[in-house]
Amino acid sequence: MPGPKALRAGLRRLARLGKAHSRTQLGSANRSKAARRLTRHHARVAALRADALHKATTRLAARYETVVVEDLNVTGMLANRRLARAVADQGFGAARRMLEYKTRWNGGRLVVADRWFPSSKTCSGCGGRKPSLSLSERTYRCEACGLVLGRDVNAAINLRDLAASGAERRNACGGDVRPGPAGRPPAKQEPGTAHAGKTGTAAAQATAAWTADAHIRSHLR
Repeated sequence: MPGPKALRAGLRRLARLGKAHSRTQLGSANRSKAARRLTRHHARVAALRADALHKATTRLAARYETVVVEDLNVTGMLANRRLARAVADQGFGAARRMLEYKTRWNGGRLVVADRWFPSSKTCSGCGGRKPSLSLSERTYRCEACGLVLGRDVNAAINLRDLAASGAERRNACGGDVRPGPAGRPPAKQEPGTAHAGKTGTAAAQATAAWTADAHIRSHLR
């Protein structure tokens, strides 16, 4: 789901208020009034961004037991003059901090993918990896298996698989459990159905993977 882009939406008014403030005389009452108007607009932009982030992170933490995020180099992204405003407008750092404590509140966990994990460059179908992938390429095309998929959808599937590879845990009775929605008891496996690095039967694995793929694709169109 796209962010509200509060700064982008209010940029014209922000420029107008800033110009009006700069034209007032130092120490005058009009300058104080202009400064208050400018401050209120900055506060409104920040409040809109925080509200959207709180709603999104609350929904994710309440719905899923395991949430995966990437350890993005936000500082480096802000150094790019073409991306800085858009990156700052989304509040990536704030979203991660919110997910950290909200997943704990809901009895879930937050998985942070390593900064160098190639989620976008790796094919979610065959596991092949591209040596490079420019930011302008929004569709992932695998030369090895012919997979054609949206770049963000492909990355999301790779991040999901990363979390699933280490999601197995033990319950109090020693039985294997499968992660489920946050706040709900995990489903216990039947004896003899566990496989290395996986949970459940092969048929259940395929069904779960297909359902997750469909969910990711529907939310990233």
